Amino acid sequence: SASVVAKSEIIMRAREGDSIPEGWGLDAEGQTTTDPEIALKGSMAPSGGYKGFGTGLLVEVMAAALSGAMLGLQASPFSGTAGGPPRTGQCFLAFDPNAYSGAEFAERITILTEAIQSQEGARLPGDRRKENRQRIEIEGVEVEKSLIKRIQTFCT
Repeated sequence: SASVVAKSEIIMRAREGDSIPEGWGLDAEGQTTTDPEIALKGSMAPSGGYKGFGTGLLVEVMAAALSGAMLGLQASPFSGTAGGPPRTGQCFLAFDPNAYSGAEFAERITILTEAIQSQEGARLPGDRRKENRQRIEIEGVEVEKSLIKRIQTFCT
């Protein structure tokens, strides 16, 4: 996700009737909102502010415009069936580290990741998921009764 938060977080808050933190969502006019329903009708705030928007725009150009797919503003939503398949595109960049820095690449990446992870509170993508998976394997998962009841209604 190129937004401050995953859309699923906003959907969950809307379903539970909770507000969203300032800076997560924008209304249809681009103004910040704490109402998840309004944010879902508007958009999610881009990660990294205007610089993050620029990065997202570059991805849109490469994955949609360059590939001949639907632009994000034209594509059907992934949630629900309105409008049919979203017809989004893909763009992949591949680099061969051996063509650049050879065997030093792995060593440099190790130095970089260890420097980041040694800082208190710092994480790399995937670190939290790995920690959660390890914790869940030991402690299990607690599920609220109301959610179990909702799931059971789908099973009958």
